[in-house]
Amino acid sequence: MDKKYYVTTYVVEILHDAPIPTDMDLKAVLEEAETGSYSGDIKSESTVEVDLATMQKLLEEQRSEPNLFSFGEE
Repeated sequence: MDKKYYVTTYVVEILHDAPIPTDMDLKAVLEEAETGSYSGDIKSESTVEVDLATMQKLLEEQRSEPNLFSFGEE
């Protein structure tokens, strides 16, 4: 059985009354939208299946561990 890989993209709208600090990471922005002074909403979501070569390229582009999904180990 071939392992499958997926890419999910979310478009999130954040409403705020001051600029978001440039050093604030995504997790902190989402937390602020959930429990703090920002308002957030998911505007769209899509998921597509990709092949192994595409997934490896996407991981490289995100500067993630190239063997994040244990490629080749079924």
